[in-house]
Amino acid sequence: MASDNERDSVRLRSDSEAISGEEEQTKGWSFWSRGNKSVPNNEGGDGTLGIDNLVSTLASNVYIPFKGAENDGVNVMETTTNKSKHDQAATEENLDELAQKPNIVTPQFEILPEKSKWNDMKAKLRDYAVRWHVMDEEKERRPILKRTSPQRHFDLFSENGKSPIKVLIVGVHGFFPTKLIRPFIGEPTGTSAKFVLEAEAIVMRYFESHNQQVEISKIALEKEGKIFERVDYFFDVMSELAHEINEADIIYFVSHSQGSPVTIILLAKLLECGIINIDNSKFFNGPADYKFTSSKKIISILCMAGINNGPFYGADQTLFVRAYQTIEKDSLRELFEFQKFDSLQSKQFIESLRTLIKNNAKITFVGSINDQLVPLYSSTCLFAHHPNIFRATFVDKGSQTPDFITRIVKIAGSLINLGYDDHGIIKEISGSLAGPLTGGGHSTIYREVQVYELGIRFALETTDDFIDLAVDYTPYQLCDLGANTYHLPWCMRGLLYETDRHLNKDEINLLFQEFENWEPATKQLKDIKYRLNGIRYKL
Repeated sequence: MASDNERDSVRLRSDSEAISGEEEQTKGWSFWSRGNKSVPNNEGGDGTLGIDNLVSTLASNVYIPFKGAENDGVNVMETTTNKSKHDQAATEENLDELAQKPNIVTPQFEILPEKSKWNDMKAKLRDYAVRWHVMDEEKERRPILKRTSPQRHFDLFSENGKSPIKVLIVGVHGFFPTKLIRPFIGEPTGTSAKFVLEAEAIVMRYFESHNQQVEISKIALEKEGKIFERVDYFFDVMSELAHEINEADIIYFVSHSQGSPVTIILLAKLLECGIINIDNSKFFNGPADYKFTSSKKIISILCMAGINNGPFYGADQTLFVRAYQTIEKDSLRELFEFQKFDSLQSKQFIESLRTLIKNNAKITFVGSINDQLVPLYSSTCLFAHHPNIFRATFVDKGSQTPDFITRIVKIAGSLINLGYDDHGIIKEISGSLAGPLTGGGHSTIYREVQVYELGIRFALETTDDFIDLAVDYTPYQLCDLGANTYHLPWCMRGLLYETDRHLNKDEINLLFQEFENWEPATKQLKDIKYRLNGIRYKL
């Protein structure tokens, strides 16, 4: 990070000195702001473009480099609501895919019950039944949020439509392999800039569908290194942008891979230190901007293929990883520390998660079913439970995932999100779902627009009923997952029991049909079918 003297020497380039397309790919953190069509393009009093009122095309930008830092910098760009050709190219293809629905994100957001007087009455009756031991034969389920209209948030933030809602999108990329390894596993394409562009397109589409004006600002945090090093650097960067951050009504973090724990730890630190003011009171620009409202900021975190519980167990002993560790051992070895629940990384992660929940942050964990690096139990964070957490799985049609496996993941995810138990079946089958080293799901998940849409909907279209509820933390032994041949049939028995009681019974019939038609192609999947043959009668 640059010193104070270096920061003092930073200057703003004029539009004629704007960086080229190649320089835009330099690893740094970027800040864009998308303003209203009606906002004029004003300049600051000193001749430089002011952050608050800067509006130009994406091709024109202002660049602030940190001297002496090749991989870290600040890229400040402003655009109008009209997308440029370069900006639109990043998301046009994915928006077309949204209409075609080529991939699957399961379970869908609609599995959460809708908030209504009837549903509230049923929930109260159920609570009384459990308390009076009328339902003591059934394990009491965890509480869940309910679906509701986002209009209540829109009215508060926009003063009943008088002003646009301000949304800040923050992107955090994951682990980048060293250049020596990229010829084998491909170039990294999951940059923070890509994430915020993808998320921006979905957020714009979402608010347009609700006929709501919106201003979108974007920060792309980019820096390689170990987790705590990245957190400290990003904390300093975000501290300098506290004014712009606290202008936002909604803050939407989009992260991937190693960036997921980085985001959770970073955001918790920003909240604890008061850099982010959760109360939506705007008092930063002087007396003219004093505005106290009853609303609070909405914070949404989307974690795509996050390494929340480490990579695949035992992957550190493979020949490829052991060879790679000799080249870049620190950053890679740190990821395996998340497999130990007593490690510094894991302890900080769960404490940060608790801090976010206390501040009513909504967290969406989305795993990829054929991820070559991160198992589903890790990417969906199965060791932590709270109503403010939603889990889903991305199924790429190109992965040729069997319908039977997709069905299991859908049922298990639905049960977990509804507060019930999947009886550990996701943890049992995760090890058999690893994708190929190249072309696996770890690098396809962040191209799916349904994933970004899920993150924003879960934040805006759910109730705020359980802020004071503690996070249910349930660690487990990773070495035991998949080790016992007879454990999987027992998990399936429990899954069928929960499905029969709490979901549509047709799911069991479909599961049976798909199991009968399933012809697994890999050794791992053949092993799953062999182990489940014994409960065919149960299906």
